[in-house]
Amino acid sequence: MDSQDSAADANSRKMSAGRYLLLSAGLFLLLAHHASNDAWAGDYWLHAATVREVAESPFHPRNPVFGNDYPFSLLSPYLWALGLFVRWTGWSAGEVLAAQGLANLVLLLGALYAFVATWLRRTSAAFYVLLFVLFLWGRNPWSFSSFFHLRSLSLVLPYPSTFAAALALAGLAAFRRLGDSGRLGLIPLGVPLVALLLVVHPVNALFLVLGLFACAQDVPRPLRAVAVLILTLALSVGLAFAWPLLPVSELWFGQTRQVHDGNFQMYEEPLARIAPALLGVPWLLVRLRRNRRDPVAWLCAALGALVVYGGWSGEFNYGRLLSHATLMLQVSLADACAALEERLSRAGRLRLPRLLLAPALAGSLLAGSWSTAVRPILEESGRGDPRWLAFLEAYVGHYDVVMTDLDSCWHVSTFSGKVVAFPMPIPFVPDHAERMRAVERFFEPGLPAAERAALLERYRAGYVLLSKGSLGETWPLLAGELRPFGTVVYADERYELIRLPGS
Repeated sequence: MDSQDSAADANSRKMSAGRYLLLSAGLFLLLAHHASNDAWAGDYWLHAATVREVAESPFHPRNPVFGNDYPFSLLSPYLWALGLFVRWTGWSAGEVLAAQGLANLVLLLGALYAFVATWLRRTSAAFYVLLFVLFLWGRNPWSFSSFFHLRSLSLVLPYPSTFAAALALAGLAAFRRLGDSGRLGLIPLGVPLVALLLVVHPVNALFLVLGLFACAQDVPRPLRAVAVLILTLALSVGLAFAWPLLPVSELWFGQTRQVHDGNFQMYEEPLARIAPALLGVPWLLVRLRRNRRDPVAWLCAALGALVVYGGWSGEFNYGRLLSHATLMLQVSLADACAALEERLSRAGRLRLPRLLLAPALAGSLLAGSWSTAVRPILEESGRGDPRWLAFLEAYVGHYDVVMTDLDSCWHVSTFSGKVVAFPMPIPFVPDHAERMRAVERFFEPGLPAAERAALLERYRAGYVLLSKGSLGETWPLLAGELRPFGTVVYADERYELIRLPGS
């Protein structure tokens, strides 16, 4: 009888691993097909510009957007390493980010499986966790970094946050294994990992630290584990502050207000956006009743408490932990599904429902997300030209300043040149509002030529880029007003590039 049970358990593990691999393979193929297109948005352009700047000057990079000496919050070891790769290989920043995005996906899938296997001790739950992370969301979920529903994942794969989330999950899985084996003295070996996350993506670093302390309560010697963790964290902070390309301490303590203000959207109808995942709350209570030190329940509670604190205090950056709190709810619900599978398996007459549970859930969630996630990704795949501004590389020097409209400001630094303003507030930029007003003023029809000339001189612009799509109906008038400032060196159906005297 024991041998039969052992064989059944082995078959169950194989089936669990097989369906996780099947879902992962389908996801990989879909996102690999999507990786080459022009659908990238938002922070992607900052990351690409940073990679390009490091490739140009790896040990003394300037601000990747403005080309001045303002510190830049994305000059982390992650993007620095990608910049070195661009420098060594000659690949474009976009090509390297696309390839790294797929590598991040593999890391994330492996780390998620390890996390489930160690924290839930049920590998059968891994398939459900991945399924729920991709599809179990309410209406209009956030497409922000560290939110890994399918639509968001297709856009944030290359981001430092995706890499950091994978490392955080792997770190939590490793700590759980150390706790089980009693080798807590090895915890300080994780100092470089925690320090790396503190620089690359502090929100995921906070997730890791909270998870470590939650897990420490469930080891044989919790006080010793907590003491070792406090020492590890202190050493990690010191190492993070020593990163030479970014004033990490100033970012944390001097730029927090701007960072918090940029995350107020996390508190716009949050419950409606995560509503399906809240089904995991009852099972968390069941787990907590069985084990009052259950790390899954305690980590979810700690994350939820910080999210509430962020909304109450106005420190909205804590709202970014909603992604991690939702993950823990999805993990809990997946654990409940795996437990149901086991119960159905033990009841001989209910084996068919047990076999149908996973495909039924997968089919229904996939169907429900088809129009909002799957179809848009398929439609975007291979669409457009991801290097549509590559002509800048032939005319504009790396540190030449290009005066262009606020829509085009997102993209210029990814290809060549710097810009006067950037539409998103960036830490360490004290004159953000002033720069925005200068660009808006420059492209006002009828502005006196002397005032335009003064703005060009003030920001040392060497080129003016006119985008017909962005300027719309004002294009003919502005083109006529701006061409006398220099020489048109490039023109096509979408753009005109004017080189100013002295460039």
